[in-house]
Amino acid sequence: MAGPADDKPNAPTAAKGVTPKASVRPPAKAGPKSLIGSTISDRYKIERLLGEGGMGAVYQAEHTLMRKRMAIKVLHPEMTRQPEVVARFEREAMAAAHIDHPHVVTATDFGKLEDGSFFLALEFVEGKSLREVIAPGRLELGRALHIARQIAAALSRAHTLKIVHRDLKPENVMLVEREGDPDFVKVLDFGIAKVQIGELTAGDVGQAGPGQPVLTQAGMVYGTPEYMAPEQALGQPVDARADLYALGCITYEMLCGVRPFDAESKVALLGMQVTAPVPPMATKAPDANIPPEVEAFVKRLLAKEASERLGDARELIEGITAVMIQLVAMGRIDPAYAPPPASRLGTNPAIPSGFGPVPVLEGVQASPNTGAVPPKPGGGILAGKAWMIAAAGGLIGILVLVATILIVLKGHEPSTDGEGGIATADDSGATVLLPPTSADQKIKEAIAQIDSGNYGTGIEVLEGVGPDAQGREDVHRALFTAYTKTGRPVEAMREVGLVMKANPDIDLLTPSNIVLRQEVRNTALLEGQPSANKAAVEEAWTLLTKHLGYVGLDDLYDIAHGRSGMTPGYQKARDRGQREIAKADRSKMSPALAVTVELHAAHNSCGAIKALLERAAEKGDERTLAVLKPLTAPRLQGHWKKQDLLACIHEGSLKQAIADLDARLRKK
Repeated sequence: MAGPADDKPNAPTAAKGVTPKASVRPPAKAGPKSLIGSTISDRYKIERLLGEGGMGAVYQAEHTLMRKRMAIKVLHPEMTRQPEVVARFEREAMAAAHIDHPHVVTATDFGKLEDGSFFLALEFVEGKSLREVIAPGRLELGRALHIARQIAAALSRAHTLKIVHRDLKPENVMLVEREGDPDFVKVLDFGIAKVQIGELTAGDVGQAGPGQPVLTQAGMVYGTPEYMAPEQALGQPVDARADLYALGCITYEMLCGVRPFDAESKVALLGMQVTAPVPPMATKAPDANIPPEVEAFVKRLLAKEASERLGDARELIEGITAVMIQLVAMGRIDPAYAPPPASRLGTNPAIPSGFGPVPVLEGVQASPNTGAVPPKPGGGILAGKAWMIAAAGGLIGILVLVATILIVLKGHEPSTDGEGGIATADDSGATVLLPPTSADQKIKEAIAQIDSGNYGTGIEVLEGVGPDAQGREDVHRALFTAYTKTGRPVEAMREVGLVMKANPDIDLLTPSNIVLRQEVRNTALLEGQPSANKAAVEEAWTLLTKHLGYVGLDDLYDIAHGRSGMTPGYQKARDRGQREIAKADRSKMSPALAVTVELHAAHNSCGAIKALLERAAEKGDERTLAVLKPLTAPRLQGHWKKQDLLACIHEGSLKQAIADLDARLRKK
């Protein structure tokens, strides 16, 4: 399913117009090793084979004039007869040449050999792929965030140029040693990138000009299923947010040691990317102790809808920066990994959307390339002492400030004005009345915190307000969001029930309420999964069967007999759904669902089915039609003389009911 992207290494593509030919000495023989010892384009001496794939080979070479090591990708001669493969090779050359960023492998030359093969000269990087690094297990928290932040920086530069990678995965991320940082990131392999650079836009999806190839037809799926965004898995157009989804998968894997979704079948895996809820990290790595703020931004990157992910890689960089600074101050990660508040990666010490407040620490020098503070040579783990001092100094300053305020207030013996305000004195000695902070104001501020992504603070305030927060729909909606984003599914499910209780007339069919339904349904679908939070799953089933009204019962039917339950891996949820819908109160169902469920219950009872046909034609919907149509086939029983169990409706009444229902539905 991954398509051409899985053939490694990816090959260069033919340039438009005249492509320069490169001389090769001696003449090439068949096979990838035949180039070893030769000089191509009069300046690249091929020294050794680094790797080979179905499309081409990669060599280590030396630039004979500059005495500099290079990596040379060569497309197999037979692949030049496939225009799309050649075009993808050119696409990689364009992308790598234009991005020009410290965290992206740079292309410096492109040409054609005498045998028709194309070659691409790339910056030589020597290190380990991220796949090799995470193969033994999950990474330390600070290290994982340090790597993720650099990948985001590479994506930010590419996206600025309207280049979307579309096949980001650990195999395409190299970690090299640079300026004392052993985890300096280099992103490579833009072979299936979506490129829009000046006039090169013409070769992009659905935008090819006359005589130019369309490199990815609508509906085609390219990439690697394990890291593929839902819209990419569905063959839909993608933008930069597809790369952010892939980075979410990679970050999840670095932190947990396993991917969020895995299945033996690639088709099943793609289905999980499209529909399956993101497993809480605690279920995948119980001992990892991942902070809620980190899990929250990873989960946001993995949102099924592209519109619900972060806006761009720049916002992600700022968010990771904020989280890392907070974690350094808390002692959760080594200061050597933490970035300063402002760096060449473009971080902003202001509060970034979706991540929470950023404490500003002064006096820390940024690395000139990444803005990170890697361990310096010989410094080891203690190389980040400047961060420790800065963090400690900041904390001491805060403590001194708090102590000073307490002393001043104690000296003034502040009094209340009888209405909840506090009377104190300003610098001139005049009495100043500080207005009281009402519960309503606290609630509004807490909801604003949650809306901005500062979930922990918002939860803490709302949980501490007390009775004034109970029964308020806005409070329970905000808490639902915060609990969902921070991986607390039991509390999230309970808040859905409280939203319903606060507003019994809520319309669950409106777009703003779809998220409530989706979260309940997705949690119920985890029935029987070893990694599922059983208490949350039970809460979800209770909501579906008792508290979400006829809409909840519609979703329950979808699990039992519809599309949701058909998803591979959800058989236990499907089985339970069928049991639950069969015994559910039909008076609380829509008329269409009620008659559909009764038809299921009638099974092979011809008389019971016949008694329902008229109501099915009048009240039924597409679900009813899906139950009726299979009944047109005879249900034969008996060893010697076969009898049709449904003969009483095969005399014409069933076909008439189907025709009437179908005609009514067509008129809608």
